[in-house]
Amino acid sequence: MAWPVLAEAGHWAFVPPQKKPLPTVRNVDWPSNELDRFILAKLEAVGVAPSKQASRSTLVRRLYLDLTGLPPSSEEALAFVQDDSPWGYSRLVERLLASPHFGERQAQNWFDLARFADTSGYAADRTRNVWPYRDWVIAALNDNMPFDRFSIDQLAGDLVPNATQEQRVASAFHRHSMQAKGNNPRKEEFRVKGIVDRLQATGRTWLGLTLECAECHDHKHDPISQREYYELFAIFNNVPHLGTGYGVHGPMMSYTPAAARLEQERLAKRLAVLRGQMPLSQVKHEGLIGEWQAPTQAKDAARFSLTRSMTITAEIQTTGAIGDIVSKYDWKAGERGYVFGVGGEGDVKAEPGKLFAWFSSEAATFKGVVAYGSRRVDDGQSHHVAMVFEAGQSVRFFVDGIEDEAVRIEGPIPKTVAQSARGLAVGAGFEDSSKATAFRFDGRLANVRLYDRVISNPSGLDVSKPKVAEYRRLAKRLAKAEGASIEVPVMDELPEPRETHVLVRGDFKNKGERVFAGVPKIMPALSTANGASLNRLDFARWLFSGKQPLTARVAVNRIWQHHFGEGLVRTMADFGHYGDRPSHPELLDWLAVRFGESGWDVKAMHRLIVNSSTYQQASMRRAELGRVDPLNRLLAWFPRVRLPAEQIRDGALAAAGQLSARIGGPSVFPMQPAGLYEERGQDLPGNSNFKWQNSVGEGQFRRSIYTYWKRMMLHPVMSTFDAPTRQVCVAKRSVTNTPQQALVGMNEPAMHAAALALAKRLSKLGGDPEKVQHAFLLCFSREPDALELRQCLRFLEQQREQRRLAKGDEWSALAAVLLNLDERLTRE
Repeated sequence: MAWPVLAEAGHWAFVPPQKKPLPTVRNVDWPSNELDRFILAKLEAVGVAPSKQASRSTLVRRLYLDLTGLPPSSEEALAFVQDDSPWGYSRLVERLLASPHFGERQAQNWFDLARFADTSGYAADRTRNVWPYRDWVIAALNDNMPFDRFSIDQLAGDLVPNATQEQRVASAFHRHSMQAKGNNPRKEEFRVKGIVDRLQATGRTWLGLTLECAECHDHKHDPISQREYYELFAIFNNVPHLGTGYGVHGPMMSYTPAAARLEQERLAKRLAVLRGQMPLSQVKHEGLIGEWQAPTQAKDAARFSLTRSMTITAEIQTTGAIGDIVSKYDWKAGERGYVFGVGGEGDVKAEPGKLFAWFSSEAATFKGVVAYGSRRVDDGQSHHVAMVFEAGQSVRFFVDGIEDEAVRIEGPIPKTVAQSARGLAVGAGFEDSSKATAFRFDGRLANVRLYDRVISNPSGLDVSKPKVAEYRRLAKRLAKAEGASIEVPVMDELPEPRETHVLVRGDFKNKGERVFAGVPKIMPALSTANGASLNRLDFARWLFSGKQPLTARVAVNRIWQHHFGEGLVRTMADFGHYGDRPSHPELLDWLAVRFGESGWDVKAMHRLIVNSSTYQQASMRRAELGRVDPLNRLLAWFPRVRLPAEQIRDGALAAAGQLSARIGGPSVFPMQPAGLYEERGQDLPGNSNFKWQNSVGEGQFRRSIYTYWKRMMLHPVMSTFDAPTRQVCVAKRSVTNTPQQALVGMNEPAMHAAALALAKRLSKLGGDPEKVQHAFLLCFSREPDALELRQCLRFLEQQREQRRLAKGDEWSALAAVLLNLDERLTRE
């Protein structure tokens, strides 16, 4: 298919942006910075003057809501209104850009693009540990991470050389695709659907293109063929897809939260000092039948064929994740007995770096127990380790004299142990061979001792000594901190790329011609230096190459939309032929080039916009412009915008004095109507298999960005006020105005509780006029005018007279009214 309009004439979005000279304007006093000149030039061209500056109270609330997502406190609002210094506004901008709440508000927009949710989606909407990704995004935005690095880490953080744990967490951007679980045989179909979703999200987030329109056929409007779509598809087609049924999943990573990591490091240092003061390895006990100072193999099979209880101790120092300490076990050869070591010989049920032991009562087939420890010993530190096997009773592990109380036991503990024909291997294991050459222990291995009995205190620690008591106490704390690790979704790449074919009409079963990774020809070329197959890292870096025409434009357009409600291009995710043309094309290009020149400095772009005179205009609609610019595309006044769902709820909590300022951590469960999950069937085993339990204490008052985001059923306040389910990438939220919103605002349990708390907060003040004034400051960041004050006082009197309310209830009624007024729900 040919696209003559685009190919011959050159569609504006596919031409690299150019930074043209600033336009000339007649009113040289109005512009505060360069972008104002672009806005003013357009206004002057149609004979329209910009609006006057907004009031100080309007500006302080506007800035707080845009930059932090929270209203100012009454003290902060008054302080700004009363500050008449010429630098007061710019100082406030800098303070809010430096606020830790800046990252929270900006992350909220990003999560709509990232499809961030706590559940997997579809009918079996199961919980996932994704909150570390949320914390990473918030921290990255607060740290003003350059947008190119911010993007590359999310698209391919796992492929960056020497990738950190944080970069791998960041790569979860494309692990938020919905995942079908359950007794569904179409595993491959839903794997393909996940890649289709990744392409759609990539197109909407970075390219501003509707790539999804080319899944089944050539794009009808833009120069993207179906073949080129699947060349892009090939870039994302190499992610492992694992498991079956309800256990279907993509790549996972063990993640330890930052606080737990710091605690581990602190405890490990102190324990290392204490270890050096306790000669654990020198202790010998009765029943010693063998001792070794280095790896070896004892060929006398009978001598060490213990069939009953035993104890093994050793001193180790390793960074190896897998290695046997003592073995008389060769399952491939049918010569099972016993084995003790690290990492479970790579078994899928074992955990690398942790102790394990296997005991079988039969040599030919396994019949016995497997035991897996919970503490890592591959940290490069010296450790005294011990395994105590009591026949028919227990398997116990000890690390540095402290028993591991979280050992995972699977299978019955045998009363006898099989006599393996293999000799005893120390520092290695057997794999279908009489020679111990497999599972070698990498590192220092000394004082390996084998006993033919149970030893209850294998390290010989004298628990009566103060340092030993401290050591045991700290070791237990370390074990608890190590247990804080969770499995989180990340991206990963297969060793060899999958074959990719054009899917005829998008049908995953109908494979057409084979294609290889590439990008549409309308874009700058993408190739690797050595001719290797393109991967996600190559693609992510290509997005920020010098000739890329779309990435910077799409990014600055999104920032513009955040502040003005609409982008310079209104179709946020469609810069193609059927998308909206920019209202100010020269300004869009100027901002895009400046963004790249600044080193992709996100905060600098926000600073530029909010310091402009355009941003500081009053929001009063001007009737005389009805014919000239009815949609306010020229920005002759500042656009009023209905607040997102999160800010509506958070603002109510802030006015009530309930909002928690805590940042980060797992999702919380704010109050919602009892029985709601049960009514919707979300608690059924075939669906989410999950019961909502309201958080208590601080958890019920956290910011809405930390609310548990269930795709199949959002929290009522979120869904009522148009928060997306995040089943797909959303570049711009819909905004509705329904009667249900008024009912939820007045009666939803958490919103009603906020009104009661606001009334209680006001009750501590003086007379009615003072209370009304303070209520306006809390809700609207301004004081009431004379008419508003009279109306509120009259309302209170009517409530007292007509309803015969209990003392103070009239304030609850007024608080509910104020919290639900249009001004409270709108950013002026």
